[in-house]
This record gives sequence, structure tokens and C-alpha cells, in this order.
Amino acid sequence: MTAAPSPVPSLTFAAWRPGPPPRYVPLAELLVRLGSFGLGLTWKVDLPDAPHGWIPSHEWATARHGIGTLRLLALVTPEVQFVDGNYDGYDADGRLVLELQEFDGTSWDVRSVDPWVLDEVRRWFPDARPSPPGAWGELPA
Repeated sequence: MTAAPSPVPSLTFAAWRPGPPPRYVPLAELLVRLGSFGLGLTWKVDLPDAPHGWIPSHEWATARHGIGTLRLLALVTPEVQFVDGNYDGYDADGRLVLELQEFDGTSWDVRSVDPWVLDEVRRWFPDARPSPPGAWGELPA
């Protein structure tokens, strides 16, 4: 009998930071905080409630099937906020290594197979706590 894989660690933190004035943590900020770890990733983006015309349709098709970090940064400028969004980061070998989940415009969930990523999240967002059980689907360790 084989043991079930251990769950991949994840953190949740508030998307709104205390002020004055209060400010929202946009996707662009999270991507920048990833530093060199995030630069080599290819992202698959799912934004069910993206505003119409947010990006041209040919760019949207690319974002849903794989887009580089720098191109994604160019599309999601710091003033862009989505209500819900899922951003899956894949390494050069096609492995899912990072998931960012924007929930209801109020919180961010971050899940990664790399402990450094979670340490950085804790460093930049001290309110980060382990995500509640059942908040995520399966991510291979």
C-alpha cells in the first residue's frame, strides 16, 4: 500500500492592506514579489469575470493556454483588479509549480511546491495563514 501524497502547502492572506489609505494587492505586485522564481514560468489564466475588452481576444486566448510572466505583467498593470481569478504557473518542464487564486476580490491564496515562495509570501504579507482545508483541488507534490 502506498501512502497518499502529502498536500502541497498553501497560504491565504487579505487582498486589502490597511492604510491610510487602504490599498489592494494586485496580481502585478504578486508577480513582482516572486522575483526570479516567477520570471521563467508560463501562466495559464482563468478569469471568469474579466471585464469585456480587458485584453484583445487573441491575447486572451494566449493567456488561457500559456503566457510568459513578462507578458502577463504587461497586461495586468497595478491598477487592474479582478473579483475572481486563477493563475497557474508552470516551469520549463511543464510542471505546475505555483497557483495563485484571487477570491472575491478580498483574499489571495498561494500554493507552491517551492518553500521559498511561501516564505516570501509570509515575509511580504505577515497576515498570511495556512489555507483552510478543502480550499484547493489536487496539485502533485
